Amino acid sequence: MAVVQRETAYQQSLDWLRERIECGDWAVGDRIPTEPDLMTALGVGRNTVREAIKTLTSTGILEIRRGSGTFVRARTDIGGLLGRAVDPAELLHVFEVRRALEVEAITLACDRRTTDDLARMRASLAGRDAAGTDETAFAHHDLEFHLAIVAAAHNPVLTDLIGALLEPMRATYAFTEGVHSHDLAADQHRAALHAVDARDSDAAIAAARGYLDLTLDAVHIRTRQGR
Repeated sequence: MAVVQRETAYQQSLDWLRERIECGDWAVGDRIPTEPDLMTALGVGRNTVREAIKTLTSTGILEIRRGSGTFVRARTDIGGLLGRAVDPAELLHVFEVRRALEVEAITLACDRRTTDDLARMRASLAGRDAAGTDETAFAHHDLEFHLAIVAAAHNPVLTDLIGALLEPMRATYAFTEGVHSHDLAADQHRAALHAVDARDSDAAIAAARGYLDLTLDAVHIRTRQGR
């Protein structure tokens, strides 16, 4: 059954696709239905479907993977735009945005964290400490620690924004590898956990700024080196 009227087919198709993504029918990482399926669902032609998909691709919400289909990359336009910037020239700008979001996240986490949130943070921090020189394991557990703090803020919009930054966040580990030792910020990560546990927002912000500033310093160094 058609869900749009012909005279506004493009706009209504675009709105319908956005709604499916924003309401969670299609989650980030999901492949959306094929063009023929969308044509049937919407009651519009192939060109209308393609134009709507093209618009959402241009803002980073959707990603076309040749041979695999079209996938949801972000839930909102702002998330898509943030998530696209992974070039080294843009990595510094993206990290500055990430830093601002994470400082706010840890502030909220001090008020809203649950025992489950603390358990997730402890587990990821233990994995980070145990990773040693294994760069892959370190990156996995360190990122999980940061995501656990964001989750503890219990703000779905903040979670969406950080989720949209996952690709450049992962790229940061490879970009800054070898600049600072893993142990350099270990105490600050532990201090962040303790501060969130104690609901001490001042200490939490200080700890977060400490380890984030070390990463920002590493990004600056690599950027100057032209890596």
